Amino acid sequence: MMGDMSNASLWQEVEWFYRREVLLLQDRRYAEWLETMDPAISYRVPVTTSTLEGLVTREDELGYYDEDIELLRARVAKLESKQSWVEQPPSRLRYFVQVIDVSRQEDGAVVARSNLLLLQYRWNMEQQFSGARTDTLVAGEGGLRLQQRRVVLDRQAVGNQGLSVFF
Repeated sequence: MMGDMSNASLWQEVEWFYRREVLLLQDRRYAEWLETMDPAISYRVPVTTSTLEGLVTREDELGYYDEDIELLRARVAKLESKQSWVEQPPSRLRYFVQVIDVSRQEDGAVVARSNLLLLQYRWNMEQQFSGARTDTLVAGEGGLRLQQRRVVLDRQAVGNQGLSVFF
């Protein structure tokens, strides 16, 4: 079901949330990024497989990310401790997010679907991630909070740099 395109203020609120999020992630301000999360966050990036019917997610298997707020905090703490060899030196990141659908649910939550392109550069290596995101955003102190994120990547395998980015 498509969202209500006529609700300009809702679209603006969602776009503002994503603009702030992109700036925090590109600047590697991960502790501040965590503050945009709802305490009940579910952050999931399932593994995908190509089949004759198209790309299929493995929902019943462990994904690239299957995290709650505690696991996200631990990942951020590791990145900020300089113990993460995969991020020494830190990556240069560019996020491109295109909001394609926004709708408010009966419980007041906002479901936003977006396309994502993430470019990661470190040393002379680069990785590119593209995919579809479905987010559930809830009202919180200071604006919207991310309660659920599900990212389906278009690629099947992660490159040789490892996976050290947030989507």
